[in-house]
Amino acid sequence: MALQDFASQGGSFDLAIIAATISILIGGILYGVGLGFSLRNLRLLGAEEIGQGIISSAMVGALFAFTILLDSTVSSTVPQDSLPHCPGVQSPGESPHGFYSCNLRSLSLSFSNLSSQLSRSADIAGFSSSLELSVGVISARPFFALESASKSLSDASQIAAQNAALAHLELQLSDAIRSSAMLILLPAGLLLRTFFATRKLGAAAMAIAIAAYAIYPLLFLYTFTVSDTLATVSEAAQASSGFNSEFASIPLMDLDETGAVRDTISDMSQSDFGGRVQPLFPLSYRANSLAIADLVIHPLISLVISAVAALEFYAILSSPIFLPYSEKI
Repeated sequence: MALQDFASQGGSFDLAIIAATISILIGGILYGVGLGFSLRNLRLLGAEEIGQGIISSAMVGALFAFTILLDSTVSSTVPQDSLPHCPGVQSPGESPHGFYSCNLRSLSLSFSNLSSQLSRSADIAGFSSSLELSVGVISARPFFALESASKSLSDASQIAAQNAALAHLELQLSDAIRSSAMLILLPAGLLLRTFFATRKLGAAAMAIAIAAYAIYPLLFLYTFTVSDTLATVSEAAQASSGFNSEFASIPLMDLDETGAVRDTISDMSQSDFGGRVQPLFPLSYRANSLAIADLVIHPLISLVISAVAALEFYAILSSPIFLPYSEKI
């Protein structure tokens, strides 16, 4: 993945490297002229440009090596057979961003399936609560209490759908961050940093690119490895799917046939229909609750860490090399 990301830069990095080379040449000229004519300030400016140009050129190689190190770490520490099902994600176990994207994709699909299953369970429970049994002048609705259960399942289905949408949104943002950081911010920052007038602007762009690409996904190498969210969502979806399969015929009955309604209610009572609904609640609630950590809390923590790292990178990349010591030379 690292090789693909860096190879995709093409002309952007070529232009930046050319600019860095030109900056080194100009710095050499300024240094030579300053040395020849005993112009200390010009000599220092030339030395500064040479140093900054060399650092800018070396930055690409350093980031490339660091990214390869991260990728090899992911490949060796994350068991390939433990990766979740994430269709459409390339090389999920070969880079931090790939591992992060794979888990987000799997969460999006799992919560979408859970939402669909819970919605169907809510429909079955709601229909069952409306069943009415009449004996002479007396009528009763044996499963009337399931009306509130149907509403709760419907609410859980909506929350699961929101979690699926949030996971998909974070997946799109992750892809956008990776592509923009490597295709736009890093080459542009490298280009701007080679010139004295735009050095701080270039340093800011490079700091954001490095933090977004290399720092942000690191936390998720741990959080998604120990997270139980996917397993809980799968368990909740299986429980709801089993309930739906067993009682799928209930909404299809003919309510005008009193005998069919009576037989169905009798079968539902014997199979403890009301008791079969109850286990769906704790599983779905736990799955939706765990999603808060994976999709909200951990991304916010990682964002704060990345912001702090970006500030530190900016302080390093924007600082001069020789100019602060001009009075001592």
